[in-house]
Amino acid sequence: MIDSAYSEVKKPVNMRAFLAKYTRNWYWFALAIVVSLAGAYFYLRYTPPVYQVSSVLLIQKESKDPTDAEIIATQKGPASEKIIENEIEVIKSRNLIRRVVDELNLSVAYFQPGAVRKQEEVYTKSPIAVVIQDSLAPEAYTTPLQIQVLNRNQFELQEGEGSPAARYSFDQPVKRSFGTFRVRLTNPTGSLDTRPVAVTFSDPEEVAQSIQTSLKAELVNQKGTTLKLSMETTLPDRGKAILGRLMNDYALSLANDRSQEVNSALALIDERLRLITGELNSVEKNVESYKSGQGITDLSTEGNLVFEAAKANDAKMNDIQFQVQTLDGVEKYLKSNGSGVAPAVASINDPMLTGLLTKLGDLQGEQEKYNRTTQPGNPFRQTVEAQVQNTRKAIDEYVVNERQNLQVMQNNLKARSNQLTSSLRTIPRKEREFLTIKRQQAIKENLYLLLLQKREEATIAHASKSQDSRVMDKPYASPRPVKPSTSGVYLLALFAGLLIPAGFIEARSAASDKVKSKRDIETEAKVPVFAEIVRKPKGQRTNLVDLSTPSIIAEQFRMLRANLQYAAGPGQSSAGRVILVTSSVSGEGKSFISVNLALSLATLNKKVVVLELDLRKPQIAQYLGMDWTKSGLSDFLTGQPMADSLVRQSVVNPNLYVIPSGPIPANPTELLSNGRIDSLIASLRQEYDFIIMDTPPVSMLADASLLSEYADTTFYVVRHEYTPRNYMRLLSDLHDSQRFPSLNVIVNAVNYPNGEDFGYGYAYASSKAY
Repeated sequence: MIDSAYSEVKKPVNMRAFLAKYTRNWYWFALAIVVSLAGAYFYLRYTPPVYQVSSVLLIQKESKDPTDAEIIATQKGPASEKIIENEIEVIKSRNLIRRVVDELNLSVAYFQPGAVRKQEEVYTKSPIAVVIQDSLAPEAYTTPLQIQVLNRNQFELQEGEGSPAARYSFDQPVKRSFGTFRVRLTNPTGSLDTRPVAVTFSDPEEVAQSIQTSLKAELVNQKGTTLKLSMETTLPDRGKAILGRLMNDYALSLANDRSQEVNSALALIDERLRLITGELNSVEKNVESYKSGQGITDLSTEGNLVFEAAKANDAKMNDIQFQVQTLDGVEKYLKSNGSGVAPAVASINDPMLTGLLTKLGDLQGEQEKYNRTTQPGNPFRQTVEAQVQNTRKAIDEYVVNERQNLQVMQNNLKARSNQLTSSLRTIPRKEREFLTIKRQQAIKENLYLLLLQKREEATIAHASKSQDSRVMDKPYASPRPVKPSTSGVYLLALFAGLLIPAGFIEARSAASDKVKSKRDIETEAKVPVFAEIVRKPKGQRTNLVDLSTPSIIAEQFRMLRANLQYAAGPGQSSAGRVILVTSSVSGEGKSFISVNLALSLATLNKKVVVLELDLRKPQIAQYLGMDWTKSGLSDFLTGQPMADSLVRQSVVNPNLYVIPSGPIPANPTELLSNGRIDSLIASLRQEYDFIIMDTPPVSMLADASLLSEYADTTFYVVRHEYTPRNYMRLLSDLHDSQRFPSLNVIVNAVNYPNGEDFGYGYAYASSKAY
């Protein structure tokens, strides 16, 4: 017997045994793989392929040309460089995408019968186009239409299944309960496609949301301004049309913004020109009237000198007055919250004020862009609004301080003017009056020429301005679908074909409460498996094994017989050995093991007697064709004397004897406890080489425990896929308590295709000779 220390030895993982439970069910894996691959084939066949449509767009930086910068500065200061992240948000803005949806009529989808799928969406290949005249009611989004082209003039319309069809002419308004639309032929002069067309309407907002979700915009190079736009779609032509129109509308949006800025600057210059022109005309008329009235033709040298000094002083005063007026314009512009005409920054000599107005104009430009492209509450929009307020406050404070400085300078210049005026009093009154008028004329002429120059520069710059964006790669589709991946789907199907059967096998094994492997016995009961017996062939009707054949089961009984010497208890000899056979529950095959083990020993000319001690359900006599109802053990145990007829010789082998159970008694346990079995065993030991006791299951009755004291060796029968696993704890207790001498386990009815770690004898016996 193997020592109980076996329980402390950790066996290495037997990969062959682990894989055996899968390889024995190879047909499950083959079937699962075939089904999975077939499912993958049909999935790929009937799933619409998804293509990736891409395009590359170059975002131009703002021009650094000083003339261009001055034009924008005339309105609201020079514009800053574009922030590429903001441009991405503009491209992906809902307003811009919604415009694309409306322009391409993407809220209408067309379907026709396909070669593979029942209905396939068509885009450019649709023979008809539905043009929505008015907004549709929500009812339209759940009402499919069936349109059948009859000829080049008429079509038949059916609203939903089962509804009556109606005929209409192409381009004729079709009025339905959910809205009005027209149907036209896409190719009136080409071949006529008369296949039915299914038309569905979708909410434009939902279509825009779907495009916005699928649209991706990313930098090609983190140091550059090149954007790659991409989206995934089942219709490459539709995707290319969306990206193309999106980039076109984005370019138009930038051009409109630029044009609006330049037009605002030109409008401001024109307004100032009208004002200066009127003032210049008035001064020139005054010169003309004064000369004709006073008859002035020339000025003296002294008058010229004083005039030049006074002229320079007056120019400075006019410059200061102009700056004061500019400050008035700035204050007026600030008080109007940016709704009025912005002051001309280019005419301000103060760089500090110019910088503040430049910054304000820049921020207001960004604020206008965000107001058009973002929703209230956007963090970028809130940040720009706060910066606008802070800049306006700084300009307001600076204007107050600058006005005070200009007032001081103006007072000084007035004092200087008074001095020059006093000097001019020595000059004739007529000449002095003329010089005053002439000075005003020169000032107005200079302002007029400056504004004309600015106007021409703005016009030329606007006409020669390059585009803010340029398409580097027109929209193109991937040559092969990106989804579903053919190799990926087949690989996943292959994995599924392997994992599903494996999972089923593991789940079935985990859900079963029966003993399915040696590991269940050796791990839970801590008892090694002494022998294993294959399941009896289905065609074998008798329970007696033909040991003369080289069958698997016969070989296993011969191996059991040969290994009996290792199952002997300490101090026992092979002569007169008593072997007790029991099990956990009824039906595990202990009687089958007992009779065939006895028959195997008898073939070696050993005298063997089998005691049918399962007095409640005797089976041994029936297996050997004997009548167990005649006198037997129950008669002997009730007090009848030992008779020669009690031991019967079997007809199967002359060395095999049986003591049948006899009539079933009412109290088998009490009979086994009366002591008569002791004398019987002692007598049989002297006459027979082996005494095999077939006893009842230990979990139900105490009979086997009562008989264990007479046994030299105990065989505990466990039936594969039959014995409940929880009885292994009982086996462990019996082994630990040593209630049964030399306790060994025999696994009966092993189903090798389902056995996880059985099979050495099976594999050896089924292999070819060498």
